[in-house]
Amino acid sequence: MNLTYNENATACTLQEEMKAYEAVRRLKADEHKLLVEWVADGNSVYRNPFYMYDDDGDLIDYISAYRRCVKKHKIELRRELKEYEAAIVNLSDKERSDLHEWVLAGNSVYNNPYLMADDSGGPIDYIRAVRITADMRENPELYGIQCGESYV
Repeated sequence: MNLTYNENATACTLQEEMKAYEAVRRLKADEHKLLVEWVADGNSVYRNPFYMYDDDGDLIDYISAYRRCVKKHKIELRRELKEYEAAIVNLSDKERSDLHEWVLAGNSVYNNPYLMADDSGGPIDYIRAVRITADMRENPELYGIQCGESYV
């Protein structure tokens, strides 16, 4: 790709800005990767796509905004988990442990690792998918599965 002088100068300025930013900030590897991609797309480290502002009304930097979004997401997942667990009948210790691992990995209780969907095409919740999968293993003939066929 051929850049004009102004585009090249801007790209260099953004790279220098990123280096100066990284010199004073501790970034995790995934944050560094995201920041590099953000800057490579022609964005300043001092802007963010989430439209997050500080208490003074100034746009906050990319990593601070990203961290706030991640924190909010984790809080929402924990709230979902608490409500979901209260509504599930006969939740076994194994199911509870697996569910907590699923949520800790950043997933919603209203989704599942098997990509199982309901009749409308939306994902089914985690425990329902786990229980259906277990039933499919125990009773494959009810699901039209022949011995030796792979189903999950």
